[in-house]
Amino acid sequence: MTRRQGRIRRAALAGATVTALWPHLAGAAGDPARGRALYLERCALCHGEQGQGWDWGRKVETPPVPVPDLAQVATRRSDDFLFEIVKHGGEAVGRTRFMPPFGFQLSDADVWDVVAYVRSLGRRP
Repeated sequence: MTRRQGRIRRAALAGATVTALWPHLAGAAGDPARGRALYLERCALCHGEQGQGWDWGRKVETPPVPVPDLAQVATRRSDDFLFEIVKHGGEAVGRTRFMPPFGFQLSDADVWDVVAYVRSLGRRP
């Protein structure tokens, strides 16, 4: 193995170790396609199929708090913020308790997939 190959290998191993110890640093690796499936299953009831917020035409009662358009709101939030609110709920980030925590149902990788999907909403046409 050349010196250069050794440096590349050590850097790759170090990156894998960092990701294993601190999975939140792997956020950029979320899969938006997997996240979409999870989003539709867990989030669309309140946030709408396209993240547009409360779908007044399909709901009988109004929500207890405003439900924002995620395509607009997510662009103003960090990945860490989005991860925390999905995993630990609204109260964890100083928002409403009506945003429930999903950390007991979703793995960290699942939450990052949802974050990646929510990020893609901000790029919709």
